[in-house]
Amino acid sequence: MDFFKIITYFQAPILAVILILYLNRKFKIESNKQILKAYGFGLLAIATLFFFDLIVEALGYDQLKNLKRIGFYSFAIVGFGSQLGIFIVLRYLFLPLKGFNSPLDGIIYGMLIALGFSTIAIPLFDLGLFASQPSQLLLYTLPLASLLFGVILGFFVGMGKFRKNRLIDTLTGLGASSFFMGFYYFGYVTSEKTIMLFYGIGVIFIALLLLIKAININSDGMNRSS
Repeated sequence: MDFFKIITYFQAPILAVILILYLNRKFKIESNKQILKAYGFGLLAIATLFFFDLIVEALGYDQLKNLKRIGFYSFAIVGFGSQLGIFIVLRYLFLPLKGFNSPLDGIIYGMLIALGFSTIAIPLFDLGLFASQPSQLLLYTLPLASLLFGVILGFFVGMGKFRKNRLIDTLTGLGASSFFMGFYYFGYVTSEKTIMLFYGIGVIFIALLLLIKAININSDGMNRSS
């Protein structure tokens, strides 16, 4: 295994460590139990993608012979399949926590779960366990992309609890993150470099806006309670 492949495999764990260290410094967390659990359960979130892929393989739809099949596999299997696993972990294991009260909490947990997912997803993609072995550039960018999708999913899941509107908000988050993940995979499989450039700028912009809004909501809530 060459040096660059080793770096690729360890990007997500390194980003997770950096994020955890930042959270400890920023919020002076007394216990890392829950955030470590988020990353750990994120490792298991790959199960839904793996299960979806097994189904299409059994049905013979894993041969990406034309644009229709590529689109279906990208959005329905990779997009929805990957984000569903992350959503299940976030929604049913962490949303019920008493300390989970705002979109910012959703973003933090969403990012850590997404990094856990990409830690396992990168070697599986690289080994060709799914329908199409993606380009090396996808493997290099997957951890950062997962962070952005985690922000989007986490924001809406957290917003659902914050304003007591869980169904609509959580479905919005799952739908949006699934679409962005599916488009991300679709763009790399079809080698649409120009489209992917604008897509990447757009996703970063959206994730930053949601993060800023979540921080403002969290600050307003703290000010009202103080």
